[in-house]
Amino acid sequence: MENVLTVRRTLIEKHLPAKGISTENSGAVVDIINDNFEFIPRESAENDPNYKQIIPYVVICRKDEVFVMRRLKKGGESRLHGLLSLGVGGHINSEYDLGGNVLENGMRREINEEVFIEKSGELTARGLINDDQNEVGRVHLGLFFTMETQGEVSVRETEKLEGFWVKRHELPQMEASMETWSQLVIPML
Repeated sequence: MENVLTVRRTLIEKHLPAKGISTENSGAVVDIINDNFEFIPRESAENDPNYKQIIPYVVICRKDEVFVMRRLKKGGESRLHGLLSLGVGGHINSEYDLGGNVLENGMRREINEEVFIEKSGELTARGLINDDQNEVGRVHLGLFFTMETQGEVSVRETEKLEGFWVKRHELPQMEASMETWSQLVIPML
């Protein structure tokens, strides 16, 4: 059974927009998560809006390009199959709780599981992504980061994802094919 990192909605909801990205109080929310997280079975968390599953969402950029991934049918979240994603990341599992900062450990592990990055750059915190207006968003909270890189990036999990570079100015034309969170971060790129 997979146990995923969550936080009770009541602890953070006053800091979250119904739909959008919040750059205010994101540090306070991360502190609340670090002090109050719980690992619960993913099967329960996926259907319980009393909890928010915490998902690192790292957009990889290279000068005027952004790395885009298409979620394939063998990916874990069937509600997102076929959609484009700008963010690398996923659920933080209890096995990532190795001491230290569980959020950072989980984020780095998710990045390394999904993509190979020739020259990793610095992670920059950008805000929180929330969308309580759809089934997936009601039970997830994104921690939005960007990472600048100079080298090549490729997908490791080729059965679940395909990846390619897109010019930043082309992203708005692809918006209709993107998952909600990707649509929300486009203006910040």
